[in-house]
Amino acid sequence: MGSKTITIEVSEELARLIEKMIQLGIAKSKNEAVNMLIESGRSEVEEKIRKQEEVLKLVDEWVKEGFPYRHLDMSDLRQERTEKSVINSDR
Repeated sequence: MGSKTITIEVSEELARLIEKMIQLGIAKSKNEAVNMLIESGRSEVEEKIRKQEEVLKLVDEWVKEGFPYRHLDMSDLRQERTEKSVINSDR
């Protein structure tokens, strides 16, 4: 797989973390440090993307074909939502 150069802006905290990785010998360069950080979270991001794509696919199907469920009993969900809103308003 090839590589591609991109320019990014990072937070001060992340910049300090990258510098610390280099100082401690965890990474040899900023490039290597950033790539290590990206790879460490890559599977989590890929899973989020997969789930979001599935949601968008279902929504698209429902828009085209209609929602597959009719006359659902939503009382449990309504009650749960009401209970959560009461709990959150007490905070």
